[in-house]
Amino acid sequence: MKRAKYKYRTKQRAKKERRKLISLFITILTVFLVIFIFSRAPSLSEWYMQNIYPKVAAILSTASGLFQFSLYDLFIIAASLYLLKLILFVIIRRTSFKRFLYSLTRFAVILIVWFYFGWGISYFRDDYYKRTDNQVSMFNAENLMNFTTRFIADANNSYVDFDVMEKEGIRQEIERSYNKLQDPLSISYPNGKRRPKKMIFESLFTKMGISGYFGPFFNEIHVNNYSLNFTYPFTLAHEMSHQFGISKESEANLYAFLVCNNSNDERIRYSAYVSIISYLLSDIRSLLPDEYESLVNSIRPEIIADLQRNREHWLSVRNDALSDIQDKAYDAYLKTNRISSGRENYSEVVGLLISNYDMYVSS
Repeated sequence: MKRAKYKYRTKQRAKKERRKLISLFITILTVFLVIFIFSRAPSLSEWYMQNIYPKVAAILSTASGLFQFSLYDLFIIAASLYLLKLILFVIIRRTSFKRFLYSLTRFAVILIVWFYFGWGISYFRDDYYKRTDNQVSMFNAENLMNFTTRFIADANNSYVDFDVMEKEGIRQEIERSYNKLQDPLSISYPNGKRRPKKMIFESLFTKMGISGYFGPFFNEIHVNNYSLNFTYPFTLAHEMSHQFGISKESEANLYAFLVCNNSNDERIRYSAYVSIISYLLSDIRSLLPDEYESLVNSIRPEIIADLQRNREHWLSVRNDALSDIQDKAYDAYLKTNRISSGRENYSEVVGLLISNYDMYVSS
């Protein structure tokens, strides 16, 4: 009798395991099919980001805003510990390899769903020009030269001594600027809350050269407090743009520049110019090497000094090995999410600025 009951229970457990595996397999197929459809339908992704994502962002950012610390950073710790536990349990044979694969796959599916429908679908949406109906200007040597000359002149005029900075006041001013530009930039405002949080691993990220990042799982913005004052507003505006659903780094740089430049605070406007000018000079060095020295010499000495100070500031704490690992990992991450240029996407802001500068920046 006991043997029959044991066989019955074993048979029932086997059926239950099969049902769980079948359910997981169906879930995996469904998730990847839905994500595939979004990845091939920019208009559908755009609809999601304009109509569904703002509600998701409001819920996640409001919930995470109840905590002063970073939920995203804690989540990374918890996820890493969970994965370590799964690996250790299978090594010491506390669980079967089959059970290990099931738990690992289920966890991965949860992360994928959470990531993409919490924010990651932004990688599949229309590009900036389609979202805003703005026209593309030709990126050639002549346009680059003309734009650079004008940009440097405006940057020189924007210079201001940046000794004192009230971070909350800066945040509020950038918020006002985003609100003012919500229609031309085609963003949904308010789209939740955007209070920057301190990085738990700030020392580690500083060694990697990371000035800020957006945590998609809890809709959180992080800005490295190691940043110098005159770069802080631009970095904050950049990370805020990600929270608004802007995934491409070039577009995030564009939004940060336009929002900072349209601020009433002269310090924030200067942060826009000093943060972008290096990308511009890099393109000049590559495309117009004969003009590079004269253009650099036309930049006011105080700006050159700030650029040099910022470079030395980060190099003084840089860990080459960690920085290289981070660069390669983020490059692979961007390329996986259909940004073919990878980390070079940051510098593509120059082409966007050439097409939009006259529209947003008064002479």
